[in-house]
Parts: sequence; structure tokens; C-alpha cells
Amino acid sequence: MSLLEIRDLGVAIHDRPVLRDVAMSLGAGEVLGVIGASGSGKSMTALAVMGLLPRGSEARGEILLDGTDLRRLSEPQRCAIRGREVSMVFQEPM
Repeated sequence: MSLLEIRDLGVAIHDRPVLRDVAMSLGAGEVLGVIGASGSGKSMTALAVMGLLPRGSEARGEILLDGTDLRRLSEPQRCAIRGREVSMVFQEPM
């Protein structure tokens, strides 16, 4: 079973598609590096996993963490797993 599985992820911002049909699977103990050209969707994919999409965004598909669909969690539930079970390193420091 995958620890993190993304199925048919799509993101639209103000009804404009910016990600389509993203799928991946990551097992326990595996490390993932996402590389690609500027504007290819790397950050948007990570933001969708973290539940940090910009206002006006809508995601579809499934983002499963140990079998739980992260998209269906409440904001307090998402906050409880950020940094503990899922995290990301931003390209530009804040």
C-alpha cells in the first residue's frame, strides 16, 4: 500500500485549469523530488497536497495519505498533519 497516492488530481483557478490528471504513488521510506520547467505545476501539486491552494482554486481527484483523502479533511485536521506527516520546502524563503 502506498503512503501517499495522488489519483487524477486537477486544479483550476477561477475556472481555468492549471493542473490536469496528475497521478503518483509514494511508498513508506521513499523520497520524492519533483523537477520540471517553470510553470509546469510542481508547486501547485505540492500546494494541493498540503491543502494550501490559493483563493479561488478548486481541486478534484484524490490525495490519499495512508488511505485518508486529504481533500476531505477539515482545516483543523489538515493543520494537525502539516509538518508532522506531510511537508514541503518552498523554493523561495519567506
